[in-house]
Amino acid sequence: MSSSPQESNEEAKGSRLFAALRENAQADLDAEAHQVPRAHPLEAVVIGVLVSASLLMCAYNVIVRYFVPHLVFDFVDEVQVYLIIWAVFLSLGSLMLMDRHVKSDFFVNMFPVAIQQVITRSVEAIGFCFSLMLVYYGGQVAYQAYDFGDVSTTMLRTPLWIYFAALPAGALVMAFAFALRLLRRPGQPASS
Repeated sequence: MSSSPQESNEEAKGSRLFAALRENAQADLDAEAHQVPRAHPLEAVVIGVLVSASLLMCAYNVIVRYFVPHLVFDFVDEVQVYLIIWAVFLSLGSLMLMDRHVKSDFFVNMFPVAIQQVITRSVEAIGFCFSLMLVYYGGQVAYQAYDFGDVSTTMLRTPLWIYFAALPAGALVMAFAFALRLLRRPGQPASS
């Protein structure tokens, strides 16, 4: 079967469109291809230990639940949640500093470089202020949980301030990362 001239014309338009989209995507990737700083080794170790401990506890409970159910630890689910929450919040600073956070920059990349820099600096300043706000209000919530003696409803009766303190701790790390990004000179890559 031969294709009609109209079908081949549409295929050519489609391939040109895909080529243009591919070029735009590559340009966006190249614009983001600056040298990315690495996470601090201490931070990577702390987060790795928290996540690994959580996974090991989960694996232990799954295996023991299947083979020897009377050796299951009832507190594992609660401790896992605490460890993962702390790991997630402590990783916020590294994600921000390494520029690996979720962001919507497709629209921003359409502007000239000078406007992109103004938008980026504005977003970083707003992020810094928001992080400080989270430190303050998260600290208030954690302190109230400590002051009231709030504990979990599980058998461990874990003080809830430990759980709530993950927010201000992670926000403080994130505020530090925003501050480092704000202190760099305009036009300088995020690696400094």
